[in-house]
Amino acid sequence: MPPVEGRRDRLRDRLAAFAEPVRAFFDHLSRDDEIHCAAVEALALPEWRKGRVLLIGDAAHASSPMLGQGGCMAIEDAMVLAELLANSPNIDAALDAYLPRRRSRVDWVQAESEAIARDSLTPPALRDAVIRQHGAQRFCERYAPLLTPP
Repeated sequence: MPPVEGRRDRLRDRLAAFAEPVRAFFDHLSRDDEIHCAAVEALALPEWRKGRVLLIGDAAHASSPMLGQGGCMAIEDAMVLAELLANSPNIDAALDAYLPRRRSRVDWVQAESEAIARDSLTPPALRDAVIRQHGAQRFCERYAPLLTPP
């Protein structure tokens, strides 16, 4: 990982072509350590909304890539949000309905991703034997909950 010293300027230079709010953001930073850089394996925020600002996709609920559903969850988020906006009496009602509609599915994806990561720590001989005997069945069972619409 690059050193903390100079981080603000390096990142500002890298994002120089972005629109004005990005440049203004960097102008308000005074120290390199105000920018945190680290790998994010998962993100579980209790709330995804503040007022009329709603986070979707990895910004709200990143999960490990073990289940391969990160991009799918973002697409589903956008689809559900569009549906709620089209069918709700107003924006606030749509946003109020969003989290209850998405939370259980996102929590399930995050839990399954963590379970797959734990399974990968199984000794190879045992893991391989289980996969040979039950792999197709376990795969279908694992992904079956995702066949229902969000």
